[in-house]
Amino acid sequence: FLGRRIAAGFDIYKSTREYDHYNTDTTGATVRFGLPITDNISTQLAYNISQEKYEFNDCDNNNDGVEGDCNLSQAIIEAIDEGSWLKSSVSLGLTYNTIDDMKNPHEGLFVTGTTEFAGLGGDAKWVKVTGRASVYQTLSEQLDLVGLVSGGAGYIAGYGDNGLRIFDQFQSNDRMIRGFEYGGIGPVDTATGDHLGGTTYFNASAEAQFPLPVIPESFGLRGAVFADAATLYGSKVDTPGVVQASTDMKLRASVGVGLMWASP
Repeated sequence: FLGRRIAAGFDIYKSTREYDHYNTDTTGATVRFGLPITDNISTQLAYNISQEKYEFNDCDNNNDGVEGDCNLSQAIIEAIDEGSWLKSSVSLGLTYNTIDDMKNPHEGLFVTGTTEFAGLGGDAKWVKVTGRASVYQTLSEQLDLVGLVSGGAGYIAGYGDNGLRIFDQFQSNDRMIRGFEYGGIGPVDTATGDHLGGTTYFNASAEAQFPLPVIPESFGLRGAVFADAATLYGSKVDTPGVVQASTDMKLRASVGVGLMWASP
């Protein structure tokens, strides 16, 4: 980029997520730059701007033309009632990478950490820190068996008058722990059972990856058996009337099998 060893790129995106009683619509753009420091160390700088919109879905239970009657946590209802939410943030990351092949790794270490600051205009006011480390090791060259051990952590803190909304907090997903539904672990509203997310998470995973019998290697398909563990806690939701449970560190675990595809 510009005759220097700088990688640059951008993304424009729009996504919609549907829940039982509300929908979210996110539109945004990201501009990012990457700069190698050594052969194995690089830094990344990115700017992101996005707008989130929320609307109730099938919540007119009383048939009175008024949405918001559904059995939702008051924390979610208040966040939706605030209307659209603009986030403007800048992030800085540092990565150490000795992986032999990013599409089909067999050996090496990958460590990355990112700090994101939201508050360059917009409504969101928070600081988020995340990190992850992964180690690959060939267990058997004859069987093409590869072991993977990985772990991650994250923390988010709000500042200013707005503080953290429920939608700003971490929500569990399949990158945090597999085998649970989206938002399936962490603090919940005891009255409605809605998951509220948390400010802090830790997760770890052990995995064995192997080729699939009969399937040609050129297809890029491999199988895996895994064991995951994670905790998500520390909700900062302070909406009056919302009683929370599972707010302390509580470890959840899962085991399973997976199918991986290294697409062209």
